[in-house]
Amino acid sequence: MASDTMIRAAEIFARRVHAGQVDKGGVPYTGHLGRVAARARAHADALKLPQQHAEWCQQVGWLHDTIEDADVTADDLLDAGFDPAVVQAVQLLTRPKGKPYLECVAGIIASGDRLAMIVKLSDNEDNLDPARALPSAPPELGLRYRRSAEMLRTALAPTPSITARGRDA
Repeated sequence: MASDTMIRAAEIFARRVHAGQVDKGGVPYTGHLGRVAARARAHADALKLPQQHAEWCQQVGWLHDTIEDADVTADDLLDAGFDPAVVQAVQLLTRPKGKPYLECVAGIIASGDRLAMIVKLSDNEDNLDPARALPSAPPELGLRYRRSAEMLRTALAPTPSITARGRDA
């Protein structure tokens, strides 16, 4: 399928499986998913990722909570036609019950999966956005999201080129 068709398919899939869910502020959860998808696409474009990767980031943004928060499996996503790279990123973004949050973020970084890192950063940014202030969120949640975003920005930062003499180019 064409890539914008798959972005739309990711949106439709996410809206279907998250139908009726609301966030801690009481607003439809799909608003968060759409903002994460848009942020992820903007990050991918800013990082000058190939067009296909930028589109995958947008798809993962829509789908990032489907396995964790809905009755969806990786096989369901593959059966729906999503690329294995998209499904792998969604799996990496799925936090096992009881596993510490920052440990999961470290695992995403260690995987080297830029799609997952970009979407997790976008998720953190949306969760930290004052316009989305979550009234019942404890202060330590904000600290956790800030630390995670810092770790992800560092991991995604371009590394300087090294010349044959070992100096930055």
